[in-house]
Amino acid sequence: MAAVLETEGLTEAFQTFNALSGALEQSYRDLESQVARLNAELAEARLERVRQERLATLGEMAARLAHDVRTPLAAALLYASRLELDGVSDADRRDIAGKIVGRLRHLERLVADMLAFARGGGARLARCEVGALLEGTAQSLASRLGPRARLTIRTLAPRLAVFGNAEALVGALVNLAINALDAVGEGDAHVEIEASAAGDSAVFRVRDNGPGIPAEYRGRIFEPFFTTRTAGTGLGLAVVRSVAQAHGGSARVEEVPSGACLVLELPAIGAEA
Repeated sequence: MAAVLETEGLTEAFQTFNALSGALEQSYRDLESQVARLNAELAEARLERVRQERLATLGEMAARLAHDVRTPLAAALLYASRLELDGVSDADRRDIAGKIVGRLRHLERLVADMLAFARGGGARLARCEVGALLEGTAQSLASRLGPRARLTIRTLAPRLAVFGNAEALVGALVNLAINALDAVGEGDAHVEIEASAAGDSAVFRVRDNGPGIPAEYRGRIFEPFFTTRTAGTGLGLAVVRSVAQAHGGSARVEEVPSGACLVLELPAIGAEA
């Protein structure tokens, strides 16, 4: 009789254990489902926040564009109106035409920066060799170098390649070089663009012989609309960072003894032996 009671007690214990195990398993599944749902809601909330921040930035960008376009456009119209005057000499006409072209190029850069920032990396992705990117950068900068400016381009791995949008990448390098030229100002500017391989990355360094970047600005220079120049939009370096991030890379300031050095680092897909 005792054995029968013991067997019945074990059976009941096993049944209770099985019931509890089933309840615990169901509770675990319910909890797992709730966690998955909460994670999905959190991801959606984050995505929505990113969308809202992006829209706010684009709205600010549109307002800045409307404001910043007005000044060079008004100057170009003023210079153009002087061409209609009688008695303007050929030398004055050439001078006025040059000023008009300068204002229009400023407008072109404003619009290009705005579009590049809005697009990020853009479409039309393909294999881009570093040598070809540097060549395109040199061609784009040829007409922007003043009489006292010097550009040096050097690659330590010309067959190194990245996967991306060549137009956007060249635009980012051009923006880095123009920022360097603007930093030097009216002096004898020397800008050097160097490309090299570092592990699995292609690294572009843009150095200048300017006054350098004050320590308090180094953490902010890639922020949209941050600028220390009255004529700047503060989007040139923001475009660089946007393009870098769209290509899975980064943009940063590198410490150097003199001048400034800005770095664009991108994932590489091939390198020289």
